[in-house]
Amino acid sequence: MVEGKVYTCRRIDREIALTGQIDDPLWELGDVIRLVDNVTGKDADQQTVVRMVYSGTSLYIAFHCEDDYIWGTYDQRDSPIYNEECVEVFLSPAGSDHQYYEINVSPKNTVFDACILSNRASHREAADFTGLTDFDSGITTKVHIEGEFGIPGKGRFWSVEYAIPFSELFGAQNPVPVPGDEWRINLYRIDSQEGGATRYYAWSPTGKIDFHCPWKFGILRFN
Repeated sequence: MVEGKVYTCRRIDREIALTGQIDDPLWELGDVIRLVDNVTGKDADQQTVVRMVYSGTSLYIAFHCEDDYIWGTYDQRDSPIYNEECVEVFLSPAGSDHQYYEINVSPKNTVFDACILSNRASHREAADFTGLTDFDSGITTKVHIEGEFGIPGKGRFWSVEYAIPFSELFGAQNPVPVPGDEWRINLYRIDSQEGGATRYYAWSPTGKIDFHCPWKFGILRFN
């Protein structure tokens, strides 16, 4: 597997109680990731902190997003929340560039999840991909907002917790990861001003305004 950014994901001995506030003590076992500008790799204008842990049933991911304007309009599953504000997880249990999952959540706790089939590769960036939105990740999410929703300058932050069941993800060597297993992953955030500028953040930057660059994914290493 190609080496790049690596996140060591620690196993927890019980399930996390999701509140959206990242307040279960088990989250402290997850090392902190800070997303950077997806094009330049420079520090973000508004910080996004991510932690990950896993249990015998699920992968848990938490995002904490500084945001002075928290907004969104979509409230139906699989709506194009990537055109507004959201956080995104791109996950390949098989370690493949050609099949992975995209699982996004908005400040309104609207979920977009799809199985992505791609013939892109680093030497064929003009190739295309398709998203199969009939895929259901079985995800449970909780969102918490501090500040006022939908009013520019009145937000403080929003946070979201994911619980993704392993039973709905295909391609991994083991149905439940064991220590030493490695998946491919990238973590993103779209911070959008309604009718204004949009910022794109990533764990492993792709170097352009395009998240579907699986050859840029980092490694999720289970401990």
